[in-house]
Amino acid sequence: MRKNLQKFKTIFRFTCQVLKSVIKWKDGLWFHCPFTLMWHKNRHSIPDNSPEVNPPAMSNSNSHSQPVTDESTFSDRTTMTNQANSGNHDWLARFQHHRLIPLTVTAAEAETPSQNLMGMIGLTSDQADHFDSLDINHACALIPALTAALRQAAQSQFNHIHPAVEWRFQEEAERRSWGLSPEPIVFTDVHPMYGISDIRGSSSERNRSIQADLLSQFNLAMAVVDAANQYQHLPLLQQLRLDLSAYIKQLEKGVMAEAEVTAIQYLRDHLEIYFDYCQDCGDAAVQAVRAYKQACANPHGCVYTARDRYDRMIYEINEQLRQTWERWQIRMQQIIPHYCDHELTDGIDHMIYAGASINSQFTVFHLHCLRYEQLRAICDCARTCFQMRDRFDNPLQVTHLVLVQETTVDIFHDEQTEKIFDLRSSTRDTRYEIVKKRIDKALDATTQTRITQPGMLTIVYSTQAEWTEYQQYLRYLAREGWVDTHIESSAVERLQGITGLKFARVHILPEFEPAQV
Repeated sequence: MRKNLQKFKTIFRFTCQVLKSVIKWKDGLWFHCPFTLMWHKNRHSIPDNSPEVNPPAMSNSNSHSQPVTDESTFSDRTTMTNQANSGNHDWLARFQHHRLIPLTVTAAEAETPSQNLMGMIGLTSDQADHFDSLDINHACALIPALTAALRQAAQSQFNHIHPAVEWRFQEEAERRSWGLSPEPIVFTDVHPMYGISDIRGSSSERNRSIQADLLSQFNLAMAVVDAANQYQHLPLLQQLRLDLSAYIKQLEKGVMAEAEVTAIQYLRDHLEIYFDYCQDCGDAAVQAVRAYKQACANPHGCVYTARDRYDRMIYEINEQLRQTWERWQIRMQQIIPHYCDHELTDGIDHMIYAGASINSQFTVFHLHCLRYEQLRAICDCARTCFQMRDRFDNPLQVTHLVLVQETTVDIFHDEQTEKIFDLRSSTRDTRYEIVKKRIDKALDATTQTRITQPGMLTIVYSTQAEWTEYQQYLRYLAREGWVDTHIESSAVERLQGITGLKFARVHILPEFEPAQV
């Protein structure tokens, strides 16, 4: 409900400003579609805590075609609604005068013309007989403008759609704005192209940064306890020192992800609560407490030096990969418009869908051009990573993989999820989705090592026809100086019941200057 409220707020503010300029305002206005927003006199914007309420119950008669003017009838409906929702809508009971403005559209797909109710604007006042005929005439005159505004708001749910598929979403938005029943948004027989540039060992590196920060903070904590203990020997301080020493030995062996929370909480519960006492234990203890607090004086409230260095390193790698990929995407879209989505986590992965159902001009030539450009783009992403190696003391390694599938898939837009597209639940599509999620961690069936290796391009395929096509692409890449001519190949270890996958990998050649796109 809150998401829908936000969608309509902007257009509703404009509508209310129009109403305010032509209607003699009383106490307020509310809007229902099918939720309700309250608008009070002299309010120029709708707050985030606008009450969400149910409108007065409406009958099934044709009274929607004109504003409601029967005061007693409306009051009865209000009373029934308040009784049905006792305790939730006390604000409605104080209003003594009400007017409804129905917003309707003609159902185009019906055999006989009929009006579908899109929403209602309600004018309310706490004074009886406070609306006159001039108000009603103004309200009737605004019905077309308000209906158009509501249609525009209905179409806004499909904002931020990729340009290649926007036309289909606009078609569906137009259908719904005219009161037509929803139709699924589906693109059939599209060619999937998945690729990923993954930062190898990012989780282990983050755990090491957590370990370094925690050891630093625990050593600062030990300094506080030692200073206080030298000032006054107390058994409790001695026991606290032993506990800190044991915790430090445990951290030196390694940390798990949960230690980032549990260790800091331990210091807060068992040490920081004694800082007031420690600051009365001489200059050495005061300086130790000051050093501890200064080291933790950041938004995280703890020592965060190594983790900050790690975060900045991951961010810069991701940002450089994103810029490189987006630069190549501009060129790829010029070949043929296609859908492309990319996601940044520990690296970047992209998902391309191309086919005639997205762009009617699509041919096999466009498909082959896109596949070759995808490989060139990933090679350039690798070169971007090569250029960053000297900028960090402990540079992270990045692996690069492309998943090949000759068979097409069907994609559809599921409005119940945050994803723009999902694959249909067919056997072939489910297989592809499983492989896509697990392939970057797959093993070589012969050596039991990862099929992806730093600085190398790995191509995963199933059939000889797929390999023949991509073998040609690798030859082209070598001719252009992107990759080495030596190709390693083997079978992929079984993946959750999926067998028959093979891979080939080749070294990506560094270059002093970035490739021109």
